[in-house]
Amino acid sequence: MNITVALAFSEWEAVSLLNWLAGVNARILLENPELPGLYESGVVYKRETEETWSDYINLLAQGWEDCDSLAAARAGELRARGWRALKKGDGGFDEARRRRLQNLQAEVFLRTRSRPDQPGLYHCLVRYRVGSRWHLDDPSARLGMLDQRLTGPEVAQRLALQVRPDRDRPARRRST
Repeated sequence: MNITVALAFSEWEAVSLLNWLAGVNARILLENPELPGLYESGVVYKRETEETWSDYINLLAQGWEDCDSLAAARAGELRARGWRALKKGDGGFDEARRRRLQNLQAEVFLRTRSRPDQPGLYHCLVRYRVGSRWHLDDPSARLGMLDQRLTGPEVAQRLALQVRPDRDRPARRRST
């Protein structure tokens, strides 16, 4: 089933919808534990010409997606599978495995190369928490966005060099 949603773009609303999709993906993975993890599934990064956000089942069926659905899939996987979704070399792996964390707090966030109030290039990433520390993941980079697949440690190293705390914060809820 396809559902089309037309929105006046707002970073906050887009991130909210992607995190809702991450929750849907977590439920799908909890209800279907036989499904492969994102990085074992054979899914690859591919840029879209028309924006579509796929849940985990449709992502697997299609075999490719761009950064938004890949980030929502990864965040959902971390929420549903906890330490089992991490591999050696991923941020927080040792601690999460030692503590046998059954789920992890994980969310999609946007990184932008635009100035405030101007259109620009957006990229969806994932951040997740193990204990008191937040870790970053870039499923698109790990699944071929850069014409090669990067490992978890390679992604972490690149992201550590790029993070700007004043710009790379997850969207916060608006107070009403």
